[in-house]
Amino acid sequence: MLISIKSDTTKTLLNELEANGISVFTECRNGYCGACSTRLVKGVVSYQSKPLSVKDGHVLVCCAKAHTDVTLEV
Repeated sequence: MLISIKSDTTKTLLNELEANGISVFTECRNGYCGACSTRLVKGVVSYQSKPLSVKDGHVLVCCAKAHTDVTLEV
């Protein structure tokens, strides 16, 4: 399922997803475990602190913020 999120650097992508009733598996909620890795289809995200490991084309929604409008595959 493709989900669009408007640019907002005040909230994490996970906060935005949960606010819209979309559940994503997560463990640590701070970018360490990688459980919330989600495919980034379009857009640019930013991190306060770059996570240790993120696969190319993916984001960690627990700590990523939408720097531009983004589309995720969840």
